[in-house]
Amino acid sequence: MGQELDFKISSGLKNIIGRELITNDLMAIFELVKNSYDADANKVRIVFENVKDENKQKGSRILVIDDGKGMSYEDLINKWLFVGYSDKKDFEKSLSNETPNYRQKIQGHRVFAGQKGIGRFSCDRLGSELILLTKKENETEYHKLQLNWKKFEEDAKKEFHKIKVNYEKIKPTDLSEYKIPHLIDYGTILIISSLNDKWDDKKLVNLKRYLQRLINPSEIGETPEIEIDLEAKEFIEDDKKSIEEAKKKDRDLDVKVINGIIKNIVFEKLGIKTTQISCIIDESGEKIFTELRDKNEFIFSLEEKNDYRLLKNTKIKIFFLNKEAKQSFSRIMGLQPFNYGSIFLYKNRFRVHPYGDEGDDWLGLETRKGQGYARYLSNRELMGRIEVNGYQPDFKEVSSRDGGVIKTDAFYQLNDFFHKKVLRRLERYVAEGIDWDSEAKTPDEIKADSLKLINKLVGQISDPEKDLIINPHLFEIAKSKQVEKLPEVLKNIESLKSQIKSTPARKYIETQLKAARSGIKILETEKKEVAEDLEATKKTALFLDQAVSADKDILMSLNHSIKITTFTIERILKRLNHLIKEGKDTSEMIPLLDDIKIENDKIRVLSSYVSLASFDTKVESIKRDLVQFTKEYLDRILLGNKQDLKIKYDNDSLIFPCKFKPLEISIIFENLVDNSRKAGASWIRIKYETQEDGLHIFISDNGNGIPETKVKHIFDRGYTTTNGSGLGLFYVNKLMGQNNGEIKFVGNNLPEMEKGACFEVTFR
Repeated sequence: MGQELDFKISSGLKNIIGRELITNDLMAIFELVKNSYDADANKVRIVFENVKDENKQKGSRILVIDDGKGMSYEDLINKWLFVGYSDKKDFEKSLSNETPNYRQKIQGHRVFAGQKGIGRFSCDRLGSELILLTKKENETEYHKLQLNWKKFEEDAKKEFHKIKVNYEKIKPTDLSEYKIPHLIDYGTILIISSLNDKWDDKKLVNLKRYLQRLINPSEIGETPEIEIDLEAKEFIEDDKKSIEEAKKKDRDLDVKVINGIIKNIVFEKLGIKTTQISCIIDESGEKIFTELRDKNEFIFSLEEKNDYRLLKNTKIKIFFLNKEAKQSFSRIMGLQPFNYGSIFLYKNRFRVHPYGDEGDDWLGLETRKGQGYARYLSNRELMGRIEVNGYQPDFKEVSSRDGGVIKTDAFYQLNDFFHKKVLRRLERYVAEGIDWDSEAKTPDEIKADSLKLINKLVGQISDPEKDLIINPHLFEIAKSKQVEKLPEVLKNIESLKSQIKSTPARKYIETQLKAARSGIKILETEKKEVAEDLEATKKTALFLDQAVSADKDILMSLNHSIKITTFTIERILKRLNHLIKEGKDTSEMIPLLDDIKIENDKIRVLSSYVSLASFDTKVESIKRDLVQFTKEYLDRILLGNKQDLKIKYDNDSLIFPCKFKPLEISIIFENLVDNSRKAGASWIRIKYETQEDGLHIFISDNGNGIPETKVKHIFDRGYTTTNGSGLGLFYVNKLMGQNNGEIKFVGNNLPEMEKGACFEVTFR
């Protein structure tokens, strides 16, 4: 019969299960907080003493003090000093849905955050010396353990269990020796000294932000299960300065403040109004409950069966970060959202690393966005959390504290659930409902498109027992004036009504349907009246057919406009004179000469039509139909009775109401017509088109055209292809830019236009 042998364990095991798994100081502190949580502590204090350079000679140390249930001597021997053992594992093994007393066991007891039995080695990550003081409520003395972690590193051949740890009992009155700032009647105190790394204000602020993200944010109104208090009295004066700075910038007061209670950052508590979706799988794993809200307004909720059989007691809440939400977050928090994180995973309230960190793409959002579809949302446009609660044996963390969870079938189901039930619904709403690319939809358009979208989403669900609730305001579309959309809207409402179980809600919808049907005729009548009004407005001349007498009002109007323009020229001349006296280069003077030229053109144009205009010439801008204005100006003012040029119009029945400056528009067309004359044209053709970005006007003639070799210079100052000054197109280009438009040369001899040059001017 063979001989039985025992494993020998090197003292080097300490580093393998400690420093090499707990990868940084912030994570080490979090592991100790988790231990306090698992000990049923209501409060844990993290105290830093003498960590500033000028105070280190007094002895730097970190204290972790909790009011948990504490440990007995037997607990120390059989649990804390038992490497790799965790009574949390034994507890969770007993938690099975098949067990009759499952509910009784879980009631009143937290589901453990830790499971590996190695969190205690976080102390070694922080400092080489440890004093542990612990006491249960019914005991009269404290148990004290004292050890130096460096002893485990002296000789790797020495066996782990042969390195001794000092133990003794001490009376409460003897605690004064340790100068503990916050004494406890029972619980655990860790005193870590001979610190391994430096702790400055920046690192402590990072610790606070780290802890803010590590414990799952409670919903509004919920009380957190454990309170974390960070204390570093050396930095109190720094905190006061940070508070004053934050007040000036209207930020959250604890953005850069070290001392105080760690406030869990809940996005909804920041008061930022944006689109959000929440999706919950109930504790039994039978049902999925989804709710979508937009700017705090309820849109719809849906109950359906859960086909993800490995998922239960799971909650997802995601916020869409539009431009306004990002700006508000940065203003309040003092950092940009992508520096805070994206979508975090929490298991039983505690965060699982590294999911949600900047640069981590655990849900494949960046990869998906990179496929080129513009309306996919990425990590930069989302913020939120995924929570798995209760007994979740399929979501076990890997030993490395920054390695996430083991990739089980349940993990992949969670990923699929997130994409299909949460992300895609949010994406479709912000893309199709509120049109997040432009955010230009009216409230009524959003209502109509939301109904259409909800109908699509619900129609894809095969569950016959699904239950839908919709904000009744979405059905109030009879006043929307969208006659073209109403038939589709009514069809969507009819379809949705059949999927809503609530009798009062169905009756309300029927009332809205009747109102909408009877309102269609009224809306059609109103639309016809509006069209007639537009036609009448269009036919109202912007320029009178014949000149009226130069009465007092007209003369005053002309005088006022010319006075303003001459004042502008005088100001430019003074500036020009100043530059000449200083001997400045002509390059600085040329733009001023250009401005004088344009102002002079305004006077000339103004004097040509002031007595004919049926609008107030004293006003710089007017809001009228731009198509009608350009056509009337060309026919009645610019060409008038002149016979050297004739104009053909295409699509001049279009209507394009907008705000524009009539003097500048007149100068633009005057220069373009003048160029046609110089090119020997006898005909000008003007074609109007409305496109998505505005009004496009194509101006062509039957002149000599522009040589291809000279095209690239035609908008340069002083460049000419005729006998002109070379300033006309230069000024046109400048004025188009000032009027939120552009001009470009389309080409020569275009088949749809005349044989000469063709220009396209665009007004947005």
